[in-house]
Amino acid sequence: MPWVIKLCKKQGWYDRVNSRKVHSGTIPRLGSCAFVTVFLAAALLYLGRTPGNRLAVYLPILGGGFLVFVLGLLDDLYELPARYKLLGQGVASLIPLVCGLHLTRLGPLELGGLGPILTFCWLIGMSNAFNLIDGVDALCGILSLSVLLTLGLVLSLNGDADAGLDGALEFILGGCILGFLVYNKPPARIFMGDGGSQFLGFMIGALPLITSSAGLTYNLFPLVAVLSSIPLVDTIAAIWRRTREGRSFFTPDKRHLHHKLMEMGYTTKGLLGLILTIQTVLCGVSLVAVLWLGGFRGFIFLAAAFGAMAVFFAVIHYTSQRASRIKAHTSRAPEGRKTPEGA
Repeated sequence: MPWVIKLCKKQGWYDRVNSRKVHSGTIPRLGSCAFVTVFLAAALLYLGRTPGNRLAVYLPILGGGFLVFVLGLLDDLYELPARYKLLGQGVASLIPLVCGLHLTRLGPLELGGLGPILTFCWLIGMSNAFNLIDGVDALCGILSLSVLLTLGLVLSLNGDADAGLDGALEFILGGCILGFLVYNKPPARIFMGDGGSQFLGFMIGALPLITSSAGLTYNLFPLVAVLSSIPLVDTIAAIWRRTREGRSFFTPDKRHLHHKLMEMGYTTKGLLGLILTIQTVLCGVSLVAVLWLGGFRGFIFLAAAFGAMAVFFAVIHYTSQRASRIKAHTSRAPEGRKTPEGA
């Protein structure tokens, strides 16, 4: 990571400051070059030494992730049009599907022919969800690390030998992110950029597609959805907000979760603490649902957790709106005149 920081400073590869950004100053933005390349090298080395030819099984996912990373990296450097990025994400999402990797069920529901379609949308959605949540120092990295560690624990403690081998790969990627977070914690010395956030979203969505455990397959999709519910619900809210206002989904704004929490008075460290606390609860709920309850009871537990996150986002939305109205009213009040209490 120090080498990447030095290279970015030498070449002037800094994150662009605009109306959507919450940072100031010149910060290198290619942190993904370090942790993605290290992960891919470690993954190839690890999978090449595992029994059962696991490397061949994982190549479609690693290949798709690498394509997402390259396109994101090009966007970091040259600002690609949104349609090109979406097209690239679509091609990357097709690679696992062509190789037969897709979701087969949603809890008690057998997906059948809907499985590949849902998986295609899921991988694109996850790539963009983690990209959109990457707006504050360490936020995307912390969320990704917690998801990967929890998935690794679920796979390792499941009792299936192949699932345990798969769980180790989650830990490897988590370790790479941990190394990045040392330099990304507030105040950040480097950002991961679109290449990193889109890569993490794709890999978190794609890695669990490979499991031989029928017990895990039952709640696989709900499990990852709950663990990723903060970026997912934030993205769903953005789609609804921009559709309602007649704007393109690719039109950026400053109304994501972290922006709303800042509007409510949270500092960067304060909102990170709040989100990390909520994410820790989600990880605990997920472990209980999959490893203890299991089956249909676990599915209901996970569905309730995802619903609770939707309620949380609604509360934050209306609270931030009220904070904005109070701030606007206060700024318009004549000097020396007090605003009504509770206005």
